[in-house]
Amino acid sequence: MKKVIGTILIFLVLLGSSTIYASGLPQISLSKWYGQSFQEESEAFEVVTSKSIKEILMEMKLFLKTTNEKLDVDVSTFLDTQLEATNSNLEGFSNETKSSLAESIKDLEKVSFDEYMDEELIKEEVEQEVEGLLADVLSK
Repeated sequence: MKKVIGTILIFLVLLGSSTIYASGLPQISLSKWYGQSFQEESEAFEVVTSKSIKEILMEMKLFLKTTNEKLDVDVSTFLDTQLEATNSNLEGFSNETKSSLAESIKDLEKVSFDEYMDEELIKEEVEQEVEGLLADVLSK
């Protein structure tokens, strides 16, 4: 009986130790495999991500450069157009003013000052007479 109990005990100890050893080994193996796989995938992902980020940044740089150049051209064109329009308007105003001044000078050269004063006096007398007549008519 002692032999049977001893054998069972040895069998249980061996069974327990092998179970413990077997249960620890897959965890270690699995942990190492997972760590290694994760590290490889992480490095591959890092390479792909860094390449993608560099490509995106280069595309953004190119886009910003072309946009900046287009804006420079648009602003330059707008300023040139506005400058031409302003110069044209000023030139037209200057020509109108010069022609108006020339006409005024011609008109003043034609008119004698004495005749002008006589006409003004006659107009003033006519206005006074009209006012007097209106005052007479309205007062009656």
